[in-house]
Amino acid sequence: SKILRRILFTIALANIRTKRDSKPCNPVLLEYYQKKCQQKPKKVALGAVMRKIVCIIFAVMRDKKPFELRTPEEHIQKCFNKTAVCCV
Repeated sequence: SKILRRILFTIALANIRTKRDSKPCNPVLLEYYQKKCQQKPKKVALGAVMRKIVCIIFAVMRDKKPFELRTPEEHIQKCFNKTAVCCV
């Protein structure tokens, strides 16, 4: 719907902006947006960020776990620790 799209657009803009001290609000989504901007126009890249946010919201609702902001490196490290414990 139009309203939901507007809300997602606003959320995406808020996540990729930087604060006054030049720290990003969400460094993971900002990096993703900047990578997409190298290949696509800015609005298309923002649409990709919106889609990523929808996937995050869906995962939070599906798993019934709170959102935890972590970098891809932290995510990989956490996954490897889980598999290492399971395999031992």
